[in-house]
Amino acid sequence: MTIFTRYIKVLLLTMSVCITLYSPSIAKAAGAEVGAEILLASKYVWRGIEVNEEFVAQPSLTVSYEGFSFNVWGNMDLTNFGKDECVYTADCESRSGQFTEIDLTLDYSHNFDKLTLGAGIISYQFPNWDASEDTHELYASIAYDCLFQPTFTLYYDFDEVEGFYANLGVSHSFSINEKVAIDLSGSLGYGDSDYNEAYFGVNGGGFVDAAGTIGLPIQITKQLTVTPILSYSSLIDSEIRDNTADKQCCNNDDNIYGGIALSFSF
Repeated sequence: MTIFTRYIKVLLLTMSVCITLYSPSIAKAAGAEVGAEILLASKYVWRGIEVNEEFVAQPSLTVSYEGFSFNVWGNMDLTNFGKDECVYTADCESRSGQFTEIDLTLDYSHNFDKLTLGAGIISYQFPNWDASEDTHELYASIAYDCLFQPTFTLYYDFDEVEGFYANLGVSHSFSINEKVAIDLSGSLGYGDSDYNEAYFGVNGGGFVDAAGTIGLPIQITKQLTVTPILSYSSLIDSEIRDNTADKQCCNNDDNIYGGIALSFSF
């Protein structure tokens, strides 16, 4: 880990502590927006990778102010996942209730009429997960406000992976009534040779994953929204699929999973 990486890690961790201690009432008084969410999901899938094939809880807190935002996101295992294989940690008997990932994201975005440009940095922390090293990504994004809300984001892991991942996403929302809507989204991901080598053992660039999600946000109160979610994710490249099939666990190329999200705004 370089001195720059250590500095970024300390900076983001310090900010996460400050945000956690910074109450919503104080943030609102200062003109900031605060949002929180917890997702209960049947499994954890990230960029086509089945990270946990059993139930998880994923809380998130975001504070935004004048184009800047800071997000703290976590994944908590709700079962003793991997108990039989014990591939992630020596303590497989008591994984339930442990946080296995905490992501810290600092972002800035600016609107130019219908065009939005953004950039940021993500720190991936893996407590209670012996098999993964903490790492960091820089990213830049461009989005256009039209029918399908296209967004293109380019990520660069400058720490453990030193590779690029690109994602093209689209989304659209239909209002059923004042309280209920239907949210549709889809994405396509591409990894360069360094990225694919690090995550899948494949020496060569290629399309990594395709995903689609349907959500049904239901506004319960002005501050509370409940959203049932159903998602599908598939690995695309044939070599990536073959290598995934050889894994000891979490070796599904295609995943259908669902959950329910509780979102709060302050």
